[in-house]
Amino acid sequence: MASLTHIGITQVLNYVTATAQLSGAMSRLLEVVISVSAVIVALLWIPIALSFFSTDENKRFEARGRLKNALIGTLIYVLAISGVIYAIFNYVALGQ
Repeated sequence: MASLTHIGITQVLNYVTATAQLSGAMSRLLEVVISVSAVIVALLWIPIALSFFSTDENKRFEARGRLKNALIGTLIYVLAISGVIYAIFNYVALGQ
């Protein structure tokens, strides 16, 4: 308790407030990134889904071929976004 009286209660409260604001900002940033990512992935999958459920057999065959590419693209995109979020967290929270 001696350290709290030495530092000052207002400084501790300022630190807690700044930390809470940073946490809130990171949370909002994460929500925005997830929302944008969901839209991008949805735009990637819409043409494939429409072709996959088509009555034309040629479109369905092409959709099966594009399905593999879309899966790989989605995986790469998710890994890239996860890496960016991890790097931002390390920079902001840990200073590395």
